[in-house]
Parts: sequence; structure tokens; C-alpha cells
Amino acid sequence: MVSRETTAGSLTGRIPALIESGELESAVGLPMNKETSHVMLCGNPQMVRDTQQLLKETRQMTKHLRRRPGHMTAEHYW
Repeated sequence: MVSRETTAGSLTGRIPALIESGELESAVGLPMNKETSHVMLCGNPQMVRDTQQLLKETRQMTKHLRRRPGHMTAEHYW
């Protein structure tokens, strides 16, 4: 997956947009939902925040914390 260049056989675009459009789930052939999914986000802090917000609003997913299990684990990386 790349966010800028177009590469044959790869998804192109921002992660939140690919989730929102359904392209990511379609490409991997699996649904992303709070019943069966745990999402690991690693990368640019803004991308991580945007994706967490999208998953919270559209899929009712919550952050995974030691004291409260959830559906998303995140790490900011530059």
C-alpha cells in the first residue's frame, strides 16, 4: 500500500480513505469490525489519529488499554 505513487497491484491513498471507501477490506477479503478485528496502527501521528477517529465513529472500535481491552493498538512513528 502506498499513499502517493501508483504501483500496479497495490492500493493507493491514505489509510482512512481506503477504510472509509471499503477498498482495504475488499482487497484483503476480510471485514473490519469490532467483533472479529484488532487493528494495529503504526506511522505518522496524524494518520494514526485520523484512522482511530474513523474507526471509533464508523465501527464503534475503542483503543486497547491495559485496564480496558479494545480493538485498536497504536504507535506513532516517524
